Amino acid sequence: MRTRPARLACVLLAAGESRRLGRPKQLLRVGPRPLLLEGVLTALALRCHPVTVVLGAHSLRLRALLARNHVSVRIVHNAAWREGMASSVRAAVARAPNRLSAVLFLVVDQPRVRQRTLARLVQIWRRQPGTAIAAYYAGRAGVPAIVPHRLLREARALEGDIGIRALLRDGAHRVRTVAMPEAAFDIDTPEDLARL
Repeated sequence: MRTRPARLACVLLAAGESRRLGRPKQLLRVGPRPLLLEGVLTALALRCHPVTVVLGAHSLRLRALLARNHVSVRIVHNAAWREGMASSVRAAVARAPNRLSAVLFLVVDQPRVRQRTLARLVQIWRRQPGTAIAAYYAGRAGVPAIVPHRLLREARALEGDIGIRALLRDGAHRVRTVAMPEAAFDIDTPEDLARL
């Protein structure tokens, strides 16, 4: 009897207001494209299916950007985006297809994380599809991270301004980490942007 290949979806978390930066980080150009578009194209290139983008603040502008560029992704609107990242994770998981093996969670503001690095993460996961695989940087596991189906129920219970990292630090779950020092840099403030 043939086993069905492991099916990996991707969720790009892009619902934040970018309050500390003072403008939508999703629309920042770091290279030839805005960060949101770069993240979506990277996810599509990894052959994840489906690719879901979670929007909240600035939703109309971000939807327009995706439409102008003819990008075919699922869009989930997170009406509770002010609560923090947990609300975006919950919104994505609530609308995830049933027959998934795992979900790759990405954030829009890690411009130094490249497709090549993410492909390595996916390759490691394909050899161990029941295991959570997470980037390791700044002394802990975090996103990008691949969360197996068995942990998605727990993701539905996250609250506040915490994200996937909360699932990865629990000693009860087997998590394999992959060194990804470039993921430590994210854009939150004008000073971060100046460091690019």
